[in-house]
Amino acid sequence: MITIAAVLSWAVLSVASRVVLVNFGLDPWMFSFLQLVAGGITLLAIGYRGARARRSFTRVSTWALGALRVLSAALYTAVLASISVLEAGTIGAINLPVVALVVLLWSRTWPRPMAWPGHILILVAVAWMAMRLQSDTRAVVMGLMGLNALCLAGMNLIAEHHPENRSATPAGRAWFSGVVLAITAAVFLVVRVLQGADVLGAFSLPLILSGIAVGVFLRAPSMFLTFWAISVAGAQGYTAAIAFLPLFGMALEQGAIAMGLLDTSRFQYEFLYIAILALIGTLVVWTANRAAHQTAQSRE
Repeated sequence: MITIAAVLSWAVLSVASRVVLVNFGLDPWMFSFLQLVAGGITLLAIGYRGARARRSFTRVSTWALGALRVLSAALYTAVLASISVLEAGTIGAINLPVVALVVLLWSRTWPRPMAWPGHILILVAVAWMAMRLQSDTRAVVMGLMGLNALCLAGMNLIAEHHPENRSATPAGRAWFSGVVLAITAAVFLVVRVLQGADVLGAFSLPLILSGIAVGVFLRAPSMFLTFWAISVAGAQGYTAAIAFLPLFGMALEQGAIAMGLLDTSRFQYEFLYIAILALIGTLVVWTANRAAHQTAQSRE
């Protein structure tokens, strides 16, 4: 239930971000930055640890999580300005093969033989969706989503083994999630300054209000549930569950269109078939990994 709640929260966040970006024409980077700040402060306030707080900010792994979160949030938000949540989520299914590749390079552990058909189905679905994108945006979108997949793979693996992500209390999880968001926002701001961006000049009232609202009510719960789900289901289990994101996102996005929050729909039945193909591939991989894990436990 925690994992499904995490995926659903990301679907709501994705659709809300797309609605705001499309209707107000905001800078995706600065919109993401304000989300991170607002969400981080909210979670830090909930899980405040007093004198023990400094220790959380001294871990190299926590800063690595923050840096990866910066890239992932910015890349995915930028993609949502051009394509729908269904399209982005389906292309994002490539995260699972990327995680398998990272695990292979990190620990020399090959994917289970039963998982190979699933990885192939996912790659076919991603390639199929990529070919359906407009030619002038295809290379940019695929490049951004490829980098996003690498960021998520690294983030999920670090979060799974992070000592502060093993807290059993809601306050402990809130503090850890808030620390990561706060570090993410700090790194994000440094990157923008180094790029020579006029940070102060980019602010506007719609940007500030929407960034804070989305950060407090959507970004903070999403990060909290994500780290909880990774702790419970593991990196590959959580990555597999993300395959449901396109379907949740499609339903919410069509609802937004029906309510007039989005003017045009990019939905096509072909996109739905591609998303289902990616979901089937993901379930095949997840089933193979789960069976292998249960077999290993029975032998111990």
